Amino acid sequence: MGLIRAVFDAAFKQDMRRMKPVGPRWPLLLFHVDTGGCGGCGMELQALRYAPYDMEGAGFGFVTSPRNADVLLITGALTRAMAPVLEAAWQAMPTPKGLIAVGSCALDGGMFPENYTVLGGLERRVSIDLKIPGCPPAPQDVLNGLCSLFGKQAVPSKEAETSAV
Repeated sequence: MGLIRAVFDAAFKQDMRRMKPVGPRWPLLLFHVDTGGCGGCGMELQALRYAPYDMEGAGFGFVTSPRNADVLLITGALTRAMAPVLEAAWQAMPTPKGLIAVGSCALDGGMFPENYTVLGGLERRVSIDLKIPGCPPAPQDVLNGLCSLFGKQAVPSKEAETSAV
């Protein structure tokens, strides 16, 4: 639902505003791993790349390799097949590094109970630096969660409002 809302907002919103970076390092680079699930959280993360959310303007960006990432962003319930992939991504990241769990499935398994193929959520297995609950969380909730890493809110700056076309 959030993805559809983002498309309509981008198509019909007149005053697009650029956000001021919130973090001390700009951009904070995220590597996304979907460990299993319905894919809803992944679609909401894709919506962050486009208007009206302006994730890059807020100081966050996605990378295609864990070697370039500052933070590992996980969506979906952890499956046995993806556990080694997740471990390899974590080991490939430079230190210091962080772990963010997005969505109910990543946190506690969500609607996917533990069984012979699903290990459940990450909450009981590892230390999570940021938990963003929801099924799936709206793009604005994810952006607010990311900004909370620096004690900030994801709101457009006044300078950005005046520079918008």
